[in-house]
Amino acid sequence: MVRPTELRFETSGLEYAAISWGEVRQPVVLALHGWLDNALSFARLGPALTGYRVVAVDLSGHGFSSHRSLDSNYHIWNDVPQLVDIVDELTDQEIIVIGHSRGASVATLLAAALGERCSNLVLIDGLLPAYGDDRNGAHQLARYVRERRKYLARKDRFFASVEEFAQRRAQYGFSIDSAQQLAPRALEAVGGRWRLLSDPRLFGGSAVYLNEQQRHQIYKELTVPVLSIFGERGFFTRDGVAQKMLEDAGACIPNFTSTIIDGSHHLHMEEEVVGHVAQRIKQFLSTGQ
Repeated sequence: MVRPTELRFETSGLEYAAISWGEVRQPVVLALHGWLDNALSFARLGPALTGYRVVAVDLSGHGFSSHRSLDSNYHIWNDVPQLVDIVDELTDQEIIVIGHSRGASVATLLAAALGERCSNLVLIDGLLPAYGDDRNGAHQLARYVRERRKYLARKDRFFASVEEFAQRRAQYGFSIDSAQQLAPRALEAVGGRWRLLSDPRLFGGSAVYLNEQQRHQIYKELTVPVLSIFGERGFFTRDGVAQKMLEDAGACIPNFTSTIIDGSHHLHMEEEVVGHVAQRIKQFLSTGQ
């Protein structure tokens, strides 16, 4: 893999770690990883997007970035103000935003916040979540409080080896290869063992969810071309709720294109697939379709 450049950003009392590929003078692509992943999620896709400066950020609570304060949360909108600050520091030109899974939800909100400063939006096996519509709001809030207490009290998690970490991550739909790609920014060596760096609070549910009307309003405000790439064996090809999310996006986003590529939920990390993903993204960036 191509060795990236390490970056650091400080905003709102938080430090965000990032890695980048490409030249400073090239158009900026801001890449946002999925739940419990980190910037190395783009270790194969980043250098394949030749002609662009790809900046992959460790979102707060992930990788080498700061954990949020104890009175804060990890809702999908919490990183948006800091990401806008990072965009300001990177360039005064338009940027391209790419997001995977949970990062696709964050990327959608970021694109809406940036407005005309975002030229293109690419969503990889992810959209705004739609699974909260039928949940009782009070019950969800009570669940959030219970889980917040639970995960605040959780002790550091250790693994005997990187291989054990990779085996555990396989339970969340990862291949062993994909999990091992993330390990250098997911683990810290401590006393002969490997400590998990991600904030345990990320395992907890949200206090509230965007409802259908809010999702539709956000989608309709996206004036930029949007490309959704789904893995044939990803989440969006086998789940009815996720299919509804795709239908909502297609009906509401003014300039929306979707495509399916053979691969898993983490298709952008798969060596045999990433070239196809990169090719499709570059085609989209050059044509808008």
